[in-house]
Amino acid sequence: MKHLQLTVTLSTLLISSISASPLLANSTNTKIQISQIDEPFCYMKTPDGKTVDLGKLCEKSPNSETSQTCITGSNISAKLSIAGANYDGSFFSGQVINQGCKTIKNVKVNYEVLDESGNLIDNGFIDAQPATIAPGESATFRGAVVAGAKVRATHAEGEE
Repeated sequence: MKHLQLTVTLSTLLISSISASPLLANSTNTKIQISQIDEPFCYMKTPDGKTVDLGKLCEKSPNSETSQTCITGSNISAKLSIAGANYDGSFFSGQVINQGCKTIKNVKVNYEVLDESGNLIDNGFIDAQPATIAPGESATFRGAVVAGAKVRATHAEGEE
């Protein structure tokens, strides 16, 4: 019976010490656990292992005329970026993103069609849908084009 009491007592002490071990962890382990929790959502690691918080660059800013992450100035083409442009042999499509600070209306994507040698054989534009894009928002474009070896977007334009 004494052996049973001793076994129960030792088991209780061992289980108590194991469950309390996170509280008794050294400061190095505690720092690792905290850094995992406090790691920024948007960051980069430098070559020397430091973490740089890029949170201000990754935040989605509200659609307002005073957003600090928007492109200012009068060059509308610089404010409209073209993404995911694709030519499937008949249709040219993609997306236009308003990176400006103001709403842009009547958005069009200009393109050119090239032959196998890279010579220009046609050009034109495709209207974006919707034609009005608020700051930070996007629109799509899709239209039939003359067949060529390559079709590429040259720029997007519109009016503020």
